[in-house]
Amino acid sequence: MASVRDRAVLLRRFAYGESSLVCHALTREHGGVHWLAKGAYRTTSRYFAALDLFDTLGVAWNHSPGRELQLVAEVEIVTRRSAIPLDLERYRSALTVLELAGLAATEEHGDAALFDLVEAALDALAAAQPPPAVLIEFELQFLQLLGLAPSLAACASCGGPAPALESSPGEVPRAAFSAGAGGRLCGPCAAQARVSGRRVGTLPVPVLERAQAILAGRARAANSSVADLELTRDFVARFLEYHLERRPAGYRSFLAAPNRNRPLE
Repeated sequence: MASVRDRAVLLRRFAYGESSLVCHALTREHGGVHWLAKGAYRTTSRYFAALDLFDTLGVAWNHSPGRELQLVAEVEIVTRRSAIPLDLERYRSALTVLELAGLAATEEHGDAALFDLVEAALDALAAAQPPPAVLIEFELQFLQLLGLAPSLAACASCGGPAPALESSPGEVPRAAFSAGAGGRLCGPCAAQARVSGRRVGTLPVPVLERAQAILAGRARAANSSVADLELTRDFVARFLEYHLERRPAGYRSFLAAPNRNRPLE
C-alpha cells in the first residue's frame, strides 16, 4: 500500500455510515479518484470540516491497487472558496463546472489542464464574476480541451470560408450550423450534410463571432450583455449536449426553454 499526495477538487460526496464520507474527486496528477474518509464528521477527525465542495484541497491517501475506495489519510485546505455557496446562481454554476469535470475525468490518469481549468472557473465564481460569463468561457475551453470545439469561422467540413446566408435588409445575418458536422458550414457542405441525414440549422453570425472571440481570448465574456451571453450559451450548451450524448443536470432548466437562436417567425 503506497501513500499518495495530490491537489484535489471534490466533485461529489456522500455520507457513509454514521460518521464517514465517500468522496469522488478530481486530482491534478492522478485524475478521478474515489475516497473513503473514515470519521470525517467527528470533531476529533484530522479532516473534520475540510472535505467541502469547491475548495482546492491537498489530500494524502493510501493507494491500494484494485480497491474501489482509497482511504484518506490527511486533508489540507489549499484554497477556500466559501463565498460560492452564499449565492444561488454562483452555487449552481459551480455545480455545473464540477459535473462537466466529472464527465471528462479519467480514473487514475492525470489531466493537469482539466484541473487547472476547473480551478480557474471556481476562482472566478468565488471572486463574484458573473456566473453566465464564467460558464461560457469554461464551456468553450472545456470543449477545446476535449478536442470538440465547434468550428465558428471556417467551414467545419471543408475548412474553407463559410459566408453568411443571403438575408433581407435589416435582418441579422445567419450561417449554416450543424452540431453533428462540427459547427459552421458553407453552402455546399451544408447541402451535403442534409443529404447524409445530418441536422443542419442556422445561427446568427454575431453569436458565432462572439463565441470565436471569447474562445480565442480576444474578448471577455464578462463584457457581453446578459442577452448576448444567453444567446451564446444556448448554442454552446446544445452543442456540448450533442457531443456528450446526455443532458447534464446543470443544463436541464436552461435548455428547457426554446432555442434562443431560432429564426424569428
